[in-house]
Amino acid sequence: MVAKIPSSGKGLSQRTGSCAGLVAYLEKEVPGQWFSLEREDVPVAEVTQTLDRNKRNLNRDADKYYQVVLAPSQAELRHLGSDPEKLRTYTRAAMEEYAANFGKGITGKDLVYFAKVEHERTTGPRDRAVQLGEVKRGQEKEGEQTHIHVLVSRTENLARYAERKQAGEIERKNPYHLSPLTNHKNTERGVVVGGFERKQYSERVERAFDHAFGYERPLTETFRYAHTMQHGTPEECAALRVQAIQEQQRRTTQQTGRQAPEQHQHLLAPELAPPPQPEPEVPQVSERRRSRGIGF
Repeated sequence: MVAKIPSSGKGLSQRTGSCAGLVAYLEKEVPGQWFSLEREDVPVAEVTQTLDRNKRNLNRDADKYYQVVLAPSQAELRHLGSDPEKLRTYTRAAMEEYAANFGKGITGKDLVYFAKVEHERTTGPRDRAVQLGEVKRGQEKEGEQTHIHVLVSRTENLARYAERKQAGEIERKNPYHLSPLTNHKNTERGVVVGGFERKQYSERVERAFDHAFGYERPLTETFRYAHTMQHGTPEECAALRVQAIQEQQRRTTQQTGRQAPEQHQHLLAPELAPPPQPEPEVPQVSERRRSRGIGF
């Protein structure tokens, strides 16, 4: 599972204005089919308007929204059967983890977000094969490429904030501004309390997937393994490879143990082996039937 939060930039990566351009771009594969925390088939115009209006006390040049990309591996997609309903369920669970990861005691209801499932991906400038000149940029990738795009407002849900404040549930003067690109991580003092640890978020969404769908994730498919292989010391990488080999050996042993018992009866001690079964009787064929070539 890859959970990616692209940084702000130029063009469609620009987050300081309206999200209309990115929303329109995400309509390229299949129009419509946007969903939120509690709704299905949200009209595309409502997606843009709701995100653009949910802002308060943000500077002109500040990011107004962010994009979260959730990309299950092909093994995970096979486990789900690429079921759209399960993918939507997972997306909502991942956004609960997104809210919790800020460390501010908020939930998915305190976010304003809309998501969309796509099934195609094309090669980009960061793909290794493109950099090596093996494939061209913009070429459709092979295999199962289902992934989810989520557009989420930087400002917490203003309507819910107003309701909770009126009900006396919160005393904050202003709503939260929630940036997953902040450099603050699990801070308890200072201007920004909480922050957002992106590495921790990747691990959270991974665990959410495994818990929701009963997925037994091999060590080699974990974010921890991939991150260590890329950024860890030689000693850390070697230790993790040993763990992966040991895990594979345990899995092989368990799989062998689950095979049909009769395949291993020859390994049992004599006193534990099942009693021999009598040979089945073979029907006798008369000489007349045999001579005519008639079977049993």
